[in-house]
Amino acid sequence: MDIKRALKIDGWMTEKELDWLALAASQCESIIEVGSWLGRSTRALADNCNGVVMAVDTWEGSKEHQEELTGKDKNYLYDKFLENMKDTKALVYPYRGLSVEVAKNFPKQVDMVFLDASHDYDNVIADINAWLPLVKQGGILCGHDYAAPWWGVIKAVTESFKKWGYFESIWGYIKE
Repeated sequence: MDIKRALKIDGWMTEKELDWLALAASQCESIIEVGSWLGRSTRALADNCNGVVMAVDTWEGSKEHQEELTGKDKNYLYDKFLENMKDTKALVYPYRGLSVEVAKNFPKQVDMVFLDASHDYDNVIADINAWLPLVKQGGILCGHDYAAPWWGVIKAVTESFKKWGYFESIWGYIKE
């Protein structure tokens, strides 16, 4: 698994979590990532996927990150993301918009969807409901931050699935 370039990008994914994503991506030809920020996790997915990675984000930052964006150009996150995706193994397609709106118009099912956008309960439930239908049978819907203090993520995942698992703070559900 190749995560060397992912580790150089600012973000919150640990090395172990990036290794997990890289391994999962190596078994996929199509991946959707919801919530990409600067592309740390996107890079781990794209450097190990055997096809395409579609990154969905507003690239405007969530409420908790607005302070660190003060004084930066409105395209700062998006431009840095694109710069960080140069020379990836997989083709990376950015989709700029609200995740549930992008999901409504998404044309096909994929092998894997990785959710790491808003962390409040209502948005996590909305993302699960919007993106689960786009996961192929036998594919995986997974996400980040199944840990304190992200109680909305924990509650949404626990309520949504009877059988699921987690590694570090990544949760996963295999679609039957």
